[in-house]
Amino acid sequence: MSQPLPTWKLLVASISSLVLTMGIARFALTPLLPAMQTATGLGDDGAGFLAAFNYAGYLSGALFASRLRNPTVKLRYFRLGMIFAFLTTALMAFTDNIVIWSALRYFSGLTSAAGMVIGTSLMLDHLKQRHRPDYIGIHFSGVGLGVILSGTVLTLVEPMMGWANSWLVIGGFGLVLALISILWTTADGLHTPEAAHANAVKLRQKQIVNLLISYGFAGACFSIGTTFIISIMAENPALADSRNFAWVLLGVALAPSCYFWMKVASRLGDFKALLLAYLVQALGCALPVLAPSPASALIGGFMFGACFMGIVTVVLALGGKLSPHNPSALIGILVVSYGVGQIVGPILAGIAMEYLHFSALGLWSAAVCSLLSIVFLLGTRCAKDRPCDDAKPCLS
Repeated sequence: MSQPLPTWKLLVASISSLVLTMGIARFALTPLLPAMQTATGLGDDGAGFLAAFNYAGYLSGALFASRLRNPTVKLRYFRLGMIFAFLTTALMAFTDNIVIWSALRYFSGLTSAAGMVIGTSLMLDHLKQRHRPDYIGIHFSGVGLGVILSGTVLTLVEPMMGWANSWLVIGGFGLVLALISILWTTADGLHTPEAAHANAVKLRQKQIVNLLISYGFAGACFSIGTTFIISIMAENPALADSRNFAWVLLGVALAPSCYFWMKVASRLGDFKALLLAYLVQALGCALPVLAPSPASALIGGFMFGACFMGIVTVVLALGGKLSPHNPSALIGILVVSYGVGQIVGPILAGIAMEYLHFSALGLWSAAVCSLLSIVFLLGTRCAKDRPCDDAKPCLS
């Protein structure tokens, strides 16, 4: 029987998978979008559709991945996802056809689910066996590290080599990360969990409905912001020179954000933590267009990056708190709600930006979506005289 892999190798592999599937396959489009629009005539509405196809791929992949139970089957799809993450990234260089791009972005979204959902599931099972579930925060740092890597590399490469060759260069990094992820991720020692028979939380309860709507607007804020933030800055003379550094700084803030917001939630409670995160996120989105300057671009990018993955982590953790007997049911519908926001948000924002010729509308829309999340979040709070329980779940 082979020796189990050291924990550090598993962590390097899981971080590499998120760097690849999230930081590169999902987010490399953002710093390259201005150059692609200039060279190919791609409009904001087209960019919005590319983002929507990517998020549609992630949503369908996440729903499929949530049904996988056997660790060996999970590993098979995980490894397939790593291969396709590299391929869908590199193939972006060989065409400027929006239909082909849309297909590639959809499959790229599927690979993001392989890293974020399947990879996280495998890593969490390993860490539970090794009595180190707290290390999962290290795993999630891969998203921020991926943004830093893709943002830094593409900032240096694109001005010299153009947008098409930049996809090939970042795809080369992706190949290395794919090999690490495939070779050092294993299902050895993991077992298929028993099926849960307990009833899930009732999804029609007012607090749950409000949570779903609030989280849907959070998905829209995330997708609009991450899609358009760089292209919007590129069109503003006061922000253009700061746009790529703002994206890298976003990644710096993103890397520790999941751990940070879970700590905030444990101290202040889930309701106050989410309220604070949504406020900071709204301000971060609005700041570059509210007071355009290099400083506001950098601060705004940092604030936005510090929040959106933290919000996801806190909300998904509520699946286990509000539906302890069958958390997968609530987590599944939360993923759908967030995914719908991710798909609809950039489509509507992109169309409005294109036809109104008002590019700053993108970041304003993202800020408004974050504030709307707060409006519906207010309807999830527990009454002062009643704590949260299984019969009437709420946020405290």
